[in-house]
Amino acid sequence: HRYATTRQLAQITELSGQYGSARSALRQTSRRLRRQHGLGLVAHLARRIGGTRAGSAGYVWYLTAAGQRLTDEGRGARRRIQEPSALFLAHTLAITQARVVIEQAIHAVGGHLARLRTEPACWRSWLRLGGALGWLKPDLEAITATDTGAEDHWLLEVDLDTEHPARLLAKCHDYQAHLASGTFQAQHGYYPQVVWLLTNQARAGRLAEQIAADQTLTPGLFKITAAPEQLAALIQRGP
Repeated sequence: HRYATTRQLAQITELSGQYGSARSALRQTSRRLRRQHGLGLVAHLARRIGGTRAGSAGYVWYLTAAGQRLTDEGRGARRRIQEPSALFLAHTLAITQARVVIEQAIHAVGGHLARLRTEPACWRSWLRLGGALGWLKPDLEAITATDTGAEDHWLLEVDLDTEHPARLLAKCHDYQAHLASGTFQAQHGYYPQVVWLLTNQARAGRLAEQIAADQTLTPGLFKITAAPEQLAALIQRGP
């Protein structure tokens, strides 16, 4: 992830079963981050989520250049570190939180997170009709596995009520075009479930109505959630 708070990282590491409680996971995660910060592998933004009262739990962390070199083993382009805008940071942390919700949800029913890809690793391209190159740019890709070995493949779009509704529908048409191309199905034999994670039920309802009214969109291709608990229930239920 590009950015993550101390609390989000603690929630992820808590699932490893190493800690007896959420408080212990937060304490040990903070300790490890301080050590990695001292080694020059991670750093945190000046701002904190929740303000100064949040303490170290509100720090927003990112990998330094040294940390990136260590984790990607020299592959891929380096991310340039600069203070992000409030809107960009909020969206990025919302993506990180979606991962937390997904992993907690599948872990609660005895499964695990089998694959996670963030952007741009989760982006994919295809040839549109006429030969133009099309790009699909989900915010997150995840594969969850149940205790029986079954796997569910998810592509997530996270919206914080900042995009025009017409833009959301245009993204749906990008997924439809990618589905129609058959490129993913030819390689994998199936197509992922596309999930919208929105901020409120009213906005989710409007998008659902638009999708249902559009005869060019495949029914069932999109699932729309408006709260973390709805996303969690979907992950546990399956596509």
